[in-house]
Amino acid sequence: MADAPAIKLYPPYLAITAPVVAVILDWGAPLGWDFAGPAGQVAFGAALGGFALWLAVSGARAFKAAGTNVDPKQEALVLVETGPYRLTRNPMYLGMVTLQIALGFMFSLEWSLVAAPILWAALNWGVVVHEETYLTQKFGEPYKALLQRTRRWI
Repeated sequence: MADAPAIKLYPPYLAITAPVVAVILDWGAPLGWDFAGPAGQVAFGAALGGFALWLAVSGARAFKAAGTNVDPKQEALVLVETGPYRLTRNPMYLGMVTLQIALGFMFSLEWSLVAAPILWAALNWGVVVHEETYLTQKFGEPYKALLQRTRRWI
């Protein structure tokens, strides 16, 4: 067994695919929601998008500062519990899902809002549960304690 989580899906591909598919579907098969994109809605989407980017970037920076791999296909070298990891065990993935929602509001992208829970499910069951199994086996009790005190998502 390689020293890396046996993830089924690769998160960066999911983060790119979800909005691209949403744009294609919105163009080819619009849902017809009354979703005109007033200024307040766009501002909310932009603020949510900023928060999403902060989550993802600060999560990656915390990994780099701790000296562990950001790529989920590579070995975890240490447990990270600083920065956004104090609030959620998956800030980078939460940022991806939140950005999908933000795009829906910013650009009146109806399919983006439909895609967000699908993206969450893909990340949760295609990545996170496999990472958690791997991290439990690798780090044992310290990781089990982390599971008890920090939420998986929010």
